[in-house]
Amino acid sequence: MTIYILGAGAMARETLSIYKDLGKFEQVSGLIEENCIRKGLRIDGKSVMDASIIDGLSKKSVFIGAMGSPRRKKWIKKIERKGFHFDTVIHPSAIIGNFTKVGEGCIICPGVIFTSNIRIGRHSIINVGSTISHDCVIGDFVTIGPGVNIAGKVTIGDECWISIGVKIINKISIGRGSYIGAGAVVIENIPENVLAVGVPAKPIRKLTGVDWKKLI
Repeated sequence: MTIYILGAGAMARETLSIYKDLGKFEQVSGLIEENCIRKGLRIDGKSVMDASIIDGLSKKSVFIGAMGSPRRKKWIKKIERKGFHFDTVIHPSAIIGNFTKVGEGCIICPGVIFTSNIRIGRHSIINVGSTISHDCVIGDFVTIGPGVNIAGKVTIGDECWISIGVKIINKISIGRGSYIGAGAVVIENIPENVLAVGVPAKPIRKLTGVDWKKLI
C-alpha cells in the first residue's frame, strides 16, 4: 500500500509519527499540499509535493487527511470523487473498546481511550490523550483536541471542533459545526454553528467563515 498524507503542517508530522510507530513509515510516499510553495522540501524524511500529482497516481494509492481544521472536508471530498480511498490510522498505544466503529480516514493519536459501543464518523481526528466513553456518537470531520474527556451517551455533530482540555458530561448533544473553546466544561446542549466557551460552556455567538480562520 502506498500512502500519501494530505497536509504538511504539525498534524501531518504527528500522523507520520503514528505511521512510524506502526512500522509503516516506508509506505508513506510523501506529504501533499494544495498550491504548494514548498515543493521538494523534506519534512521528517518525506518530500512535500504539490496536489497536481494526484491525478497521475494509481487508484491503489490511499490518502489520509492530516489537517486539524474541519475545512479539510472540501479537499477530501474532491479526492474521493476521483475514486481514491482513505486510510484509517490508529496509534498502537490507543485503547479501542468492544463494539466500537472507527470510520474511514480517521486519525487516532497516542494515548486515546475509547471504552465501548462508540461510533466515530469518517475523517475525524482524535488527538493525544483524549477519552471517549460508552455509547458516544462522533460525526464526520470532527476534530477532538488533546486531553478532551467525553462522558457517556454524548453526540457531537459533523464538522465540530472540540478544543484542548474540554470536558463534556454525559448525554450532551453538540450541534453540527460548533466550536468549543479550550478548557470549557459542557453541561448543557450546544446548538449548531456557534462558538461556546467557559465554565460552564455557553454559546456566545454564531460562527462565520472569518471566525474559523481566526480560531484554527
